[in-house]
Amino acid sequence: MASIAEDLIAEAAKSPQHEAWISRQIMAGQKPSQILATLGRSIDPAALLRQAGGDGPAGLTVACVIVFLLPFVSLGWLLPG
Repeated sequence: MASIAEDLIAEAAKSPQHEAWISRQIMAGQKPSQILATLGRSIDPAALLRQAGGDGPAGLTVACVIVFLLPFVSLGWLLPG
């Protein structure tokens, strides 16, 4: 099992934004275990978009919402007030 330091280094290596955020948290005095816990609770926007655009249940739900809302949005713009 990897240590907390190794896990934190692996998270920082994912992207420059992750590295900068982790650095700011360390400079603010947050413990590495707290930083990892926060990262574990956060939502990755890129993963969320991949799921919404995929073939699974999330993609189907997004497609259904778009198809349902499309007539209301288009009629609201085409037939104002």
